[in-house]
Amino acid sequence: MVAEASLGGVLLFVGVGALLVGTAALVVGILTLRSARKAVGLAEDRVGYLREEQDRLELLREERRGLAEELEREREEHRGAKEGLERERRERREAQQRAERAEQEALRGAGRRLRERLDGLLENLEGELAEQDTSPGGIRRVK
Repeated sequence: MVAEASLGGVLLFVGVGALLVGTAALVVGILTLRSARKAVGLAEDRVGYLREEQDRLELLREERRGLAEELEREREEHRGAKEGLERERRERREAQQRAERAEQEALRGAGRRLRERLDGLLENLEGELAEQDTSPGGIRRVK
């Protein structure tokens, strides 16, 4: 009987030990499951955050592309305006030079006409003087 009692005590001890080991394994499993769920939750939150950041990053890229295009358009406008201004300045300078040449030509023409007129008047005067010298009773002028 003692053998049976000690066998029963051993079995009881083994049963209680197995129950404790099973309970410990169950507690470890439950804690591991909770930790895994928490890790999964954190990972899902992180994935959600990364997706939001990716969306924001894409919006910023689109905005940057738009701003770069706008900047390029403004540069082209500025370049065109600058070229237009240079063309206007060049045309103005050419027009001014043409006006100056025309004025000089007009002055030369006016000077030429004035000389021709003076030459004509001088010839008329000389002709009149010559007539007075040859006409009877004319008064002769001395130079």
